[in-house]
Amino acid sequence: MPSYTIPVLQKSIAVLRLIAEGRGNTTMKALEQTLGVPHSTMYRLLQTLAQEDWVRQVEGGQYELSFGLLPLLQPLVRHELLIETVRDPLLALSRETGLTAKLSVRRGNFDITIFRAESPRSASVHVKMGGAFPLVIGASGAVLLSALDEAARQRIIDAAPPDCWRFQARVNVARRVRQVLRTGFCADAGSYRPTIFAISAPLRDRSGGVIAALTAIGFREDFAGAQLKEHQRTVAQTAARCSALLQGTAPEVAGGRS
Repeated sequence: MPSYTIPVLQKSIAVLRLIAEGRGNTTMKALEQTLGVPHSTMYRLLQTLAQEDWVRQVEGGQYELSFGLLPLLQPLVRHELLIETVRDPLLALSRETGLTAKLSVRRGNFDITIFRAESPRSASVHVKMGGAFPLVIGASGAVLLSALDEAARQRIIDAAPPDCWRFQARVNVARRVRQVLRTGFCADAGSYRPTIFAISAPLRDRSGGVIAALTAIGFREDFAGAQLKEHQRTVAQTAARCSALLQGTAPEVAGGRS
């Protein structure tokens, strides 16, 4: 099977990982020995990384990460702040409903899971951290699409891979987006897998923009009868609470926590 990786890039990533871990010796010689990289190759790798200010040499010939990496890490820092702000409401949502709760953001044409609160039940839907799904699939994708104008949404729909249409049609995507715009939440029954049901609502910043999607996920039977409306209400209330926290408008509670 052919390999589509780039060896020199893999070596550079390995160097950065070792330096970031900060365990033991990070001199040029130690990095060469640990990775089995020739001296000339390691020299060029470190010089290139240093020129970009991704690493710097400090006392004793050791290497450490440098400030040139900060612009690349800013999205991750923002995600971490987002997660820390809404972590407690998401955990409470999972406990109250028995469903798996997740937080996702848009990256290009994809919905990326950045946090999950696992269901307390033994049988539940597992959500992979960092998992990426096309925006045309599912309730959370509809929430994130709702922040875009119609032309941008249509480009994403047109670019979606064929597998996205296995359990749905394009009209279903538009219908879910309209539901978000009309009601403030989206319910999806099986556009990803027929047995999985999800309800999502947007999290909004101070300007009212959608910055993330909050989603409760379970099996179809978890949303049967009166449970559907109850879960819709709980998800919408949790999303409103999270948005208030993000906007700094949540009321203070005992102990100084909001």
